[in-house]
Amino acid sequence: MNKKEVLELWIDQYTQRLVRLAYTYTKDWLKAEDQVQEAFVKAFYSMDQLKNKEEPFSWLARIVINECNSSFRKSWCEVISDFLPEKKQESSEDSYLRSVQEEEIHKAVYDLPKHYSLPITLFYFEELSIQQIAEVLNLKVGTVKSRLARGRQLLSNRMKEDGDGGKRIKISKDVL
Repeated sequence: MNKKEVLELWIDQYTQRLVRLAYTYTKDWLKAEDQVQEAFVKAFYSMDQLKNKEEPFSWLARIVINECNSSFRKSWCEVISDFLPEKKQESSEDSYLRSVQEEEIHKAVYDLPKHYSLPITLFYFEELSIQQIAEVLNLKVGTVKSRLARGRQLLSNRMKEDGDGGKRIKISKDVL
């Protein structure tokens, strides 16, 4: 496969996941999509530097994170289009209830401080191992574990707060 075909494959496979990751930095879906687009351009030109060609997600995630940090420092953005994560289709009632709960959880995760929301996003939404998260974020494994634990605790506390008309929301791992 040539470089262009490899890039097209990566775009098909990883765009949605990388946009969610970028959103943890930008807190704006449009900016997140822009950062991922810029990261794919950089990845295309740096493709020869990739060591593990079988599993490029960690490498791409690092580029996205660097791009978000760079963009934040430069304070510029370009709006492309709106992006929302896809939702599963179930029975209408179950689908609605699940989508409301997922939306609340996603919002709660994205509202956490970045050093907690990133590991939680990578662990639960992107299903990376703790070791992979440590590599992506340039942290020690122990730091990732403690940030996951503290982030989960903070998330649990926020979800239990009386912000839903007195209802308490129970967070189950299958929703995360």
